Amino acid sequence: MRTQVIAVRYAQALLAFASGFQAQDRVLEQVKWYEQVASVSVSPLLANPKIPREVKEGLIARLFKDDPNKILFYFIQMLIRKGRIAYLKAIFSIYPKQVELANGITGGTLSVAYPIADSVVESLKTKLEHVMRQKLALKIIQDASLLGGFILTTGSELVDASLRRVLADLGDKLRSVPNFLK
Repeated sequence: MRTQVIAVRYAQALLAFASGFQAQDRVLEQVKWYEQVASVSVSPLLANPKIPREVKEGLIARLFKDDPNKILFYFIQMLIRKGRIAYLKAIFSIYPKQVELANGITGGTLSVAYPIADSVVESLKTKLEHVMRQKLALKIIQDASLLGGFILTTGSELVDASLRRVLADLGDKLRSVPNFLK
């Protein structure tokens, strides 16, 4: 829990710093790149207490040498100097969500029974955004237990339009009818 609180605060600080330079999307790209490419090889070195701070800062400087604004370089350097580099992975996992929140976008998961075409996803997304009155960033997950339909979950909303739910509701209604199954 403490790690989460610290990571959220640093992710918010990174977003505020990047926003001051109108570079939040560029920093988001760098965060994603770092997680995909550099985190496996660089993070263990940064977290190693036996490696001197100067060596860690030199490694980060070489990693971001071609970056014109150096926002992420300064941020990671600050984490190294404050002894908070162990939180880097958690901060980077939270940063995209902070960007979405700042842009008025709600992240969510759309569970479907089987693969659906991108055009259907976009149409459904448009309708859901209209109903929910907010922009959505959806992650699509296939769940064969749904039988059909979909389930949308966000941080505060649940829309269950699955065939499984409809059949369960129908079963409940039929069981409530007196003498129906006797």
